Amino acid sequence: MTLEFYLAWLAVVFPLVYSPGPGNVLCAISGAANTFAGSLPFIFGLNLSYATYSLLIGFGMGAVIQEYAGAFYYVQILGCLYIFYLAAAFFFRKAAEIGAAKKLSFKDGVIAQALNIKGVSIVVLIYSQFLSEDGGLAPQVLILTAMLASLNLFTHCSWALGGWWLISKLASDGAAKIQNRIYGVMLFSVAVWLLPVWE
Repeated sequence: MTLEFYLAWLAVVFPLVYSPGPGNVLCAISGAANTFAGSLPFIFGLNLSYATYSLLIGFGMGAVIQEYAGAFYYVQILGCLYIFYLAAAFFFRKAAEIGAAKKLSFKDGVIAQALNIKGVSIVVLIYSQFLSEDGGLAPQVLILTAMLASLNLFTHCSWALGGWWLISKLASDGAAKIQNRIYGVMLFSVAVWLLPVWE
């Protein structure tokens, strides 16, 4: 794998991974509600699911996804319902509850990413574009998984830091309430966008 390969990979994958999606928006919400350090378990949960998908797809799950594509329709629906639930929880939270927000846990991160079909689509895209027949399968899968995990960790940490920074600058109850409304609308919009009915 050459420098040209890494640059091409970054040019394709960075905008997909860094764009607002359920995981990134939840990282911002977690950073705002729980500080950056308090968001780390959630971030590690997200990244564990993402890396697991990458390994499974890289080592053959891609064929299973193509064979049973209908089953993933229901996974998409479950994922969208979970995101709608999280959006409602943030959007309808009262000002008095904002300071006592539920901390997003490692388990929440695993579930959120496991039900995130956008993440699975990105991994499938990566392997369809960057897996070479010339090299050995195992080294390529491990390298691509490590690259994706590194980029995801950077992305999720920067979104959580952004949420924490924003709430630290706008620390009043009113500002926190507005921010939670914005995050709720963002999550709701992402869930609508991810619904499989648009395909």
